[in-house]
Amino acid sequence: MLASVKADPGQIEQVFLNLAVNARDAMPNGGNLTIQTGNISIDEGEADKRPPMTPGLYVLLSVTDTGHGMDDATKTHIFEPFFTTKEVGKGTGLGLATVYGVVKQSGALFG
Repeated sequence: MLASVKADPGQIEQVFLNLAVNARDAMPNGGNLTIQTGNISIDEGEADKRPPMTPGLYVLLSVTDTGHGMDDATKTHIFEPFFTTKEVGKGTGLGLATVYGVVKQSGALFG
C-alpha cells in the first residue's frame, strides 16, 4: 500500500495534468507516458546527494515519456514561470512552474 502524503488533491491533479500535457506535446506522433508510484527508503548516502533531503521513508512519483527530450540549456529553465519552448500562442510557460510550486508547497523534493 502506498503511504499517505500531505497535499491538496486538486493541486496534485493539476500536477498530473500538466505533466501529461507536456508529455503529449513532446510526442506529436504518439508514444508512451508512464506514471509510477512507490514507497522508497532513502539512506544517508542517497540523502547527501540531494540536499535538503534527509534519510527516511518517502513516496516516489516518477513520470517518464518517450518524447524528444530536452537539451541541457532548456533543462536549466524548465521550472521558471513563463519559460516555454512552444511557439507563440501555444503555451503559457506555467505548466512546469506550477508543478514545481505544488511539489515544493507540499514539502516534497525533486530528485
